[in-house]
Amino acid sequence: MSKRTLASLALVLAMLLPVVASAAPLGQEELTYTVKLGDTLWALAEKVLGSGPAYWAIVSATNEKAQADETFTTITDPGLIYPGWKILIPSAEEAAELLKARRTGVGSGPGFKGPLGIAVEADGSLVVIDRDLKAAIRVDPASGNRTIVSNASTGSGPGFETPWDIAVEADGGQVVADCGLHALNAVVRVEPVSGDRTIVSDASTGSGEDFGQGPIGIAVEADGHLVVTDQDIEAVVRVDPVSGDRTIVSDAHTGSGKEFEAPTGIAVEANGSLVVVDNGLEAVVRVDPASGNRTIVSDASTGSGPGFKVPWDIAVEADGQLVVADRVLEAVVRVDPVSGNRTIVSDASTGSGPGLGGRMGRPNGIAVESDGSLVVTVAGLEAVVRVNPVSGNRTIVSSSGTE
Repeated sequence: MSKRTLASLALVLAMLLPVVASAAPLGQEELTYTVKLGDTLWALAEKVLGSGPAYWAIVSATNEKAQADETFTTITDPGLIYPGWKILIPSAEEAAELLKARRTGVGSGPGFKGPLGIAVEADGSLVVIDRDLKAAIRVDPASGNRTIVSNASTGSGPGFETPWDIAVEADGGQVVADCGLHALNAVVRVEPVSGDRTIVSDASTGSGEDFGQGPIGIAVEADGHLVVTDQDIEAVVRVDPVSGDRTIVSDAHTGSGKEFEAPTGIAVEANGSLVVVDNGLEAVVRVDPASGNRTIVSDASTGSGPGFKVPWDIAVEADGQLVVADRVLEAVVRVDPVSGNRTIVSDASTGSGPGLGGRMGRPNGIAVESDGSLVVTVAGLEAVVRVNPVSGNRTIVSSSGTE
């Protein structure tokens, strides 16, 4: 995300959310809190939410917030917090929902911690990238059972550092975009059986302009080339799947049209055009795969319907309609690829079931199953949620749970 986008988002949040110097009484609304010397999550949960074990709701809410706003701390060890950390204490109602969802898991296997990108394999299995586990996880679409495909203990090769998105190649290979300050800043191929990891393209593999610290979205073109969004260099990059050579498809110097600000998710339309969501522009952008020309498909000035807030990922339905996961709108939005009109498919007010709306319901990744159902990763629930594309009804496919 660009610095300008982060600054704007932080300013809006600062105006909307009260910053407190001490814990509020039970029954409070959502609070932003700065950790002080001597604080523990257990004590804060006990004082603010009325129950020490509710500390997990603070961890979940804070980590979910940190994905959209880097001024918040990602809590990796609940027993170790430091003065000056910015955390989020959910409302009592949201905390209860988070704890209920945590207790009730669906499927067996290692639990999610930070599910982000999602893709569908040829046999219908789902593959999910979990940033916090630094792992690729296969999910049985019927039972919800989870199996590690690749992580530090499964498969050989360079370990993931900050994996963000995943796509599936025609031969079943999985390709992962790994980005960030302490990340590989690379495209990594995962062998789907052994879990072995091989660098496809990075600063030492393949020629062309290096990735910045932001290779964050990935998709596969019909001819097998990989296309990657890079927030740091504000570009779409094509990667040769064999040599790893990198070519700029579209950026400020390649192609005409409105320049990218913070491109994230990317997908390929039936005619080969690329569609990108940019949360700085709050838009869906179509990119000509040959010229790199950029055209706004849908934004505040193009198309009708609810405006995007932080569109994060995108997928293409069988009929060509576009579906977008928006983290701050807390919704799945369908976009007409011609008019740009936007329609809510599922959110807190559209469709029934758990999974969207409130602190627990911010979607990250989105993909389309063979029957047209949508599958969405929801970090607050630590889950994969299936969305009916007509009714918007939501069903948990797989979630961690503690019972």
